[in-house]
Amino acid sequence: MNKFAGISAVAIAAISAPAYAGEDVRYESTPDWVQPAQIDMATLETGPSELLYDWQNRLENGTVHEYADRAVRIDNLDALTREGTLQFNWAPDKGDLFIHKLEILRDGEVIDLIADGVKFEIIRRERGLEQRLLDGRLTATVAVPGLKEGDVLRVARTTTIADQALGDEMQALQYLPSEPWRVGTARVIMSWPENEEITWRAEEEAKLAEPELRGGYKYLTVNLPLAKREDMPHDAPSRFSRYPILRVGSFASWQELSRVMEPHFTKAAVIPAGGDLEGEVKAIMAKTADPLKRTELAVRLVQDQVSYLLDGLDGGNYLPQDASDTWQKRYGDCKAKSVLLLAILRQMGIDADVVLVQTRGGDALPELLPMPANFDHMIVRATVDGVDYWLDGTSTATRLANMADVPTFYYALPLTPGGADLTPLSDRSQAYPDRITDITIDHSAGIDLPTTFTMRMEMSGTAGARLRSIVDENDPEVKKRFGRGFGGGALGRSQVTSVDITYDNERAVGTVILKGVADPVFQFADGDIEVSLASANNVRFAPNRARPKWREIPVATFGPSRNHNNYGLILPNDGKGFALTGTKQIDESYANTRVVRRTIVDGALVRVEEEQINDLGEIPVSDLPDQRRAALKIAKADLTLRAPEGSVWRWERDKDDLAKRTKEALAGYNVAVADADDDDFGPLQARAAFFWLIYDYENALKDYNTVINEEPTSSLFLQRAYLYEMLGQLDKAEADIQAAYDLSPSNDTAYYQAQIIARAGRPQEALDLLELLPVSEDEQDGMVAARSIVLGLNGDVEAGLAVLAQRREEKANSSEVLNADCWYRGLHKVALDDAINVCTRAVERTSNAANVLDSRAMVHYRMGDYASALADIEEALKLSPDLAATRYLKGIVLLEQGDANGRDFVRMALRQSPELADQYALYGIVPKL
Repeated sequence: MNKFAGISAVAIAAISAPAYAGEDVRYESTPDWVQPAQIDMATLETGPSELLYDWQNRLENGTVHEYADRAVRIDNLDALTREGTLQFNWAPDKGDLFIHKLEILRDGEVIDLIADGVKFEIIRRERGLEQRLLDGRLTATVAVPGLKEGDVLRVARTTTIADQALGDEMQALQYLPSEPWRVGTARVIMSWPENEEITWRAEEEAKLAEPELRGGYKYLTVNLPLAKREDMPHDAPSRFSRYPILRVGSFASWQELSRVMEPHFTKAAVIPAGGDLEGEVKAIMAKTADPLKRTELAVRLVQDQVSYLLDGLDGGNYLPQDASDTWQKRYGDCKAKSVLLLAILRQMGIDADVVLVQTRGGDALPELLPMPANFDHMIVRATVDGVDYWLDGTSTATRLANMADVPTFYYALPLTPGGADLTPLSDRSQAYPDRITDITIDHSAGIDLPTTFTMRMEMSGTAGARLRSIVDENDPEVKKRFGRGFGGGALGRSQVTSVDITYDNERAVGTVILKGVADPVFQFADGDIEVSLASANNVRFAPNRARPKWREIPVATFGPSRNHNNYGLILPNDGKGFALTGTKQIDESYANTRVVRRTIVDGALVRVEEEQINDLGEIPVSDLPDQRRAALKIAKADLTLRAPEGSVWRWERDKDDLAKRTKEALAGYNVAVADADDDDFGPLQARAAFFWLIYDYENALKDYNTVINEEPTSSLFLQRAYLYEMLGQLDKAEADIQAAYDLSPSNDTAYYQAQIIARAGRPQEALDLLELLPVSEDEQDGMVAARSIVLGLNGDVEAGLAVLAQRREEKANSSEVLNADCWYRGLHKVALDDAINVCTRAVERTSNAANVLDSRAMVHYRMGDYASALADIEEALKLSPDLAATRYLKGIVLLEQGDANGRDFVRMALRQSPELADQYALYGIVPKL
């Protein structure tokens, strides 16, 4: 944050603070102008711990006296710790700190610590040095002696402020707390001589009364807390949710404020003849005669050659350094940098003024009382060829491409000799994107095979400038980590294999190029293989203005900003047969936002280019229905790329073909693994997942072994157990399941272990294991399914059937129980007379029909109804093409019918899940190869 009333730092050791009259704490009686406040004795022991908060300000003769009287009860140790050390800050170049009371109230007695000789220690410390802020303020601190639980601590003090920059003008602000703040007695009093031209204002909820005239002074009183504030919609303009603040000051208008402040800045904006600074200006003028280019070079000079340090010493919160001093010191705050820029521009004959702005909540400025405290930053307005440019010397990376960008300050107050009113910063759409993201994914290996990608991101302006330090440092390790953080996870389980970062200083554009490998992007849904290519359909505009008190509150829109997102996909088979559906071209707007989409198809490359341009502004309530509809229209503008029917799945490819098609992806995973830190196992897990995807289970197992040896988890043990199961190593699978259970006990894990033990030929041991498990009602379905399988493998098929029948009576409509029963009957070729009825009920009640259809297909097969079996198999594979067991059963059925094509389906299924042969053989189900 750049502080208008503030500073910056460079060689702070070279700065010496001058001595001021206000550098000592003064101990004096409460001033006569203060209206004494009394503690409500009814709340002394039982009310809120905050007993008294009394704020009083006197504005007189160019000085503001800020008086505060606070009493707090020490209820516990936390309060004692919090309140036991007092700290008060003040600016010695502007006034004094007075301590009037430092008292402990205990058992009806008042202990006067000042009378007892307690003094505050004065320390000079710059709290904001890390943020390059040097304000020169002093801190008075004291550890309150003898304070203990049950005491009441009361402190009254006054700080005076006579600001050098304001002359006889004055300003005072006081925050007005609202309920549910709990306090015994609280108020704010502002007072001033009746002949002073003072104005006052606060937010409507303060309900200010007219000042009272007493003894030649006017008194404005606000009792606190105010009523609880109304909730505001989160998307309301910030002025609707600003905190209530009482503002009192002597400025009659914005014009007067502008006129009073201007001389300090005009005086400072002078370039001495013959100096280095004049030489810099001449150099700019020699480079170009174009006033716009000259303006850019002037801004770059100030931004790049002068560091930020806010120097608030000796009136520096409002008074600027001279331009020549800033150039000589090469540091300055927003005022100093703005004055330097102003001087350079005017020296070149470019129309310019310094302007005050508020960086947060600037939309409220027209509703506020004119005073300098309303602003927290200064920039320069330059006018070239009738166009206003708002130039910030404390920013960075300003270039011609972005110089016309309008900052989000809403209003500015130009400082001019004749005085100026608030000037709106009229928003205009941003001409150049903040970020261009261009992703190209090479999916040519296949619709369900890993991809390689190149991601290029260009960031301009301040965002791009942040990359410059990385480029200048040129540390390969920093680049690598940056790339991982920037690109990791951007495309599913992506792995970044190379990072290149550059910075173009002339364009102020930083570029990051990432290359890597990632999961396939196509998804199978509702029988189609597809991928969504639209990002604009994430648009949502649904402001809530249902409450009666919200119905006139506009909706704030944020900007200006501009982002381009380009997405390219290189398709398999030269793109033949792929089809785009949806909205290919868009140029629509809603709520100060413009969305543009262009779609380009060039052979195997499909490219979608989208832009989103956001403008700062507000949407009146009357326009919300139209804007909602406009947003909804964009949100519904889907763009989907569908693969052709008959696309080749990976299980349809042989081992050599898979290896050839994924060679480049494997190389990428290998690079990611080699480049990984010693304690980073993400790339290894990603490579294991890659091997799993292409059915290279042996290599997947090697990577799992490495990861588990270093960083074992329950999940990893279970994954490796399934690998061992597929490779027929049931003893190792059993050991891993046990290890997983030991790390994270779960009945589901135990059910899996019991079935593996039974398949390994020890069904009684599996039954004993299941008997020991504590099973809740919610887990009974899983227990029954596992127990029935184990009973069947133990040779007690009827007992397994009985267990299922009993559970089916208890939960007649459970698709899980019905499917377990259906599957059991098919596996064991038992109770087939009403099996189809059970299976069909399971199909009708399930949300995962593919698995249940597979169970019913098994029953049809066992009954010799091959046609019905194949019908269910085909339907299951349409819903879930990757079901290896279903594909295996299809091959078996075809072979039973004498169709030799069944061998291909058996081969593909066993490529996916090699364990199927042994598992099905346990039940006498063997393909007739």
